[in-house]
Parts: sequence; structure tokens; C-alpha cells
Amino acid sequence: MMIEAPGITVNGVKITTDQINAEVQYHPAPSLVDAKYEAMQALVIRELLIQQAVSLGLCISNDGHENLDDVIEELLEREISVPEPDLETCQRYYDNNKKRFHTSPLFEVSHILYLAPPEDENAREKALAAAESALRAIQKDPSIFEDTARRDSACPSSAVGGSLGQIGLGQTLPAFESALRGMKEGELSAEPVLSSVGYHIIRLHKRIDGQMLPFEAVSEWIEDHLRMESWQRAFSQYIQILAGKAEISGFRFMGADSPLVQ
Repeated sequence: MMIEAPGITVNGVKITTDQINAEVQYHPAPSLVDAKYEAMQALVIRELLIQQAVSLGLCISNDGHENLDDVIEELLEREISVPEPDLETCQRYYDNNKKRFHTSPLFEVSHILYLAPPEDENAREKALAAAESALRAIQKDPSIFEDTARRDSACPSSAVGGSLGQIGLGQTLPAFESALRGMKEGELSAEPVLSSVGYHIIRLHKRIDGQMLPFEAVSEWIEDHLRMESWQRAFSQYIQILAGKAEISGFRFMGADSPLVQ
């Protein structure tokens, strides 16, 4: 696919390289090539919509252009209609996607971190030995946990005896989180937990397991979500129809479902 093109035409109307370069800033993407493609796609879609609005008498081709966004909005309201999701459809979506409506568990946790850079084998061995020694001492006398954290931990939480407060999923390293998931309230990790930064001794003070949100609490969100999904499908189909009737040079849509509002 040619990104560096001298320009694009849509039914003889030219979209210039300058327009493409100006549009790129509104399309963050993993690479400049992707951003340019998205910018070109957006400009082609916009031109298709403006030309359709002209053909339906919603504006004239030499209009002042200040209200083109309003014209496009009027066109889409006129041309695209989607059914309202009914209660049964919303309930079915809820039943089939229950994981989306389960609140995240919360953990009140403390830890002691023995720093161990993954590339330093000697440091890792020393950190593991120190963590195992500290864990044995804490298992014999749990009251020394906070003092040990203040003395040994490489985490800033050492200043408060290792307390991380209340945390949820996604707030810690994957290995740390995995260990937390398998622990019970009041439990100390049975062995030092290795993460990408070192070895952790973990104490779980309290956990509040996630709960399933009732349908009534999320039904409005589901309705809006389904309505938007339906509208996006209808919009994509509408653009495909317009593109199929148009003569477009210098640009090609990548896939059947690719046209989207940017």
C-alpha cells in the first residue's frame, strides 16, 4: 500500500499530501505509516460523506464549509438508523459476558522486597538467601514483620513497615498478583515470591473478593454499548456502499469492516 502518494482523488475531488500531513496529528498509531493510513482513511470517508450530502441536497459543493460537520451529522441521522436494543437482548449480553460485570477483588497487603536484578545471578542468590532467612524468622515470630520490612525492604513501603495499603488487580507485578490470588486473609507467603524485581515476602491482611454486579446496575451501560456497536456496523456498511459507488484513486480500504469514524 502506497503511503507517500502525490494525492488521492474521490470522484475527481483531490485530497492533497498537505491535507494528509495535517490530519495525521489526530490519529495516534503505533507507527507513522499507520497514522498516515488512518489519516487518509478519515479524509476519504469525510469526502464520501460530503459528496453524498451534496447529492441529497443537504449542502452545495461550494458551500462555506464552516458547517460541514453539522451537515455530516445531519446526513448520518437521516441515512443511518439502528434498532433499539430490547430488554431480552440486553439480558442475553449480560448472561454471555458476566466476567465484564464482576468487580475486581481488593487486597490489603504488606510485603518485604529483597532486590534481585534478573541479569545478576549472584545478587539473586544472595537476595533469595536473605528472604528465606527473614521468612523463617517471621514465621517463628510474626510480630517482627514490620521491623524487618523497615530494615531490609528495598521498596519505599519500608518506611511504613511494608504496607502497600489496599490494592486491586493490575496494580502490582504479575507474579506478585498471582501469589495474592492464592492467599487467604492473615496468611504469610509460604516461600519468597520471585518477581521481575526480586523476592517478596507477602502478608495478606484482608481480601474482599469481587462481586457480580446485578443486571439492573449495568443494564443502561449494556443498552448504550449495544446501540453503539449496532451503529458502528451500520456506519461501516454505509461507507462500504458509498465507496463501492465512487471512483477512488490513490487509496484502498484495507478490509471490509475497516471504515470507522475517527
